[in-house]
Amino acid sequence: MAIPLLFLIADTGGGHRAGATAVARRLELDCPGEFDVHIVDPTAVASPTLLSRTADLYSPLIHHARWVWAALYHATNSAPAVAVIRASALRSLGRALRQLLASLRPAAVVSFHPLLNHVSAAVVREDGVSRVPVITVITDLVDVHAGWACRDIDAVVIPSPGGLDRCRRAGIPAARCHQLGLPVDSAFARPFPDDAERSALRRRLGLDEERFTVLVCGGADGSGSLPVRARAIAGSGLPIGLAVICGRNRRAHTQLAGLRAAGGRAVPVMGFVDNMAEWMRAADLVVTKAGPGTISEALCSGLPMLLTWYIPGQERGNLEWVVDIGAGRYVPGARELVDALAELSLPGSPGLAAMRSAVAEVARPDATRRIAALIADMARTAPVQG
Repeated sequence: MAIPLLFLIADTGGGHRAGATAVARRLELDCPGEFDVHIVDPTAVASPTLLSRTADLYSPLIHHARWVWAALYHATNSAPAVAVIRASALRSLGRALRQLLASLRPAAVVSFHPLLNHVSAAVVREDGVSRVPVITVITDLVDVHAGWACRDIDAVVIPSPGGLDRCRRAGIPAARCHQLGLPVDSAFARPFPDDAERSALRRRLGLDEERFTVLVCGGADGSGSLPVRARAIAGSGLPIGLAVICGRNRRAHTQLAGLRAAGGRAVPVMGFVDNMAEWMRAADLVVTKAGPGTISEALCSGLPMLLTWYIPGQERGNLEWVVDIGAGRYVPGARELVDALAELSLPGSPGLAAMRSAVAEVARPDATRRIAALIADMARTAPVQG
């Protein structure tokens, strides 16, 4: 019989679910049939809470009122604030989690969201005897919210030195901290594509095989004024290839229908895709927001980045880190974006070569495999739930 595992997420952005799904798929690849992973959003079944309302508001806020989201982030980013949220808005999640534990009897509980760590640990431990391991997998990259740092968990997977510092300052013992990286789907974890693979991918995706190719995207929600960026590139006259992934942003997908680039070439404009790894591996450069998942996927794909915007709070540190290590640049305006592309798309561009070298140094394609192995080991040694 397969060993049950409970992965907890909340749909504030696509990164939490994407991380959980990546680890679940890696477990099935490495341990076929051994584990039965249940990915659950407890806010969807619990009575209304601050967290469930926040999940519903996430996309509208980051599209239209980023400063409101930033205010929420900073107002909750302290241990006292997290304690208040636990005692109030998150109390209703306890009942839903108890029901999940009773029905699934998991060998391990893994949280992929900063406001689910404390409540899940409390529910698992409330009988005073349960030794089911509780694991946190941090899905932010650099700026780690206070909610991630829970001293009652058995292990925390940390993506960066900054996250490690946050967790150690919160009192989590060093033995429980595992700086492994950010989980991404295994499709991104292959060796960097060579010219032959890139050409084959471009043929399959309908891209020009010979041209320098730019991929424009904005995370699962397609945020960041995609139409403005895409039209600026298409209208620049630069002899480059272009593809746009709009994610769930149907408005941007509609607005960009029929987009044409230099020479009248039709630009592939896609909605949400399940082969993002292929699009990244086919490109020479990605234009995107400073989301942790997209950054990690681009790094694993060997893809330099032009970052056009970020969500205040949790993503500013991501942008600064990418720029500091030389793997990307910050180009908030359309003119800056086009200027950077004109430089980087030149044959033999030294700027592009330096960015590719930086990407190769910091990519962590083995992160998901190592995270899955940690969870599997802890689940195997957990007491059997009666």
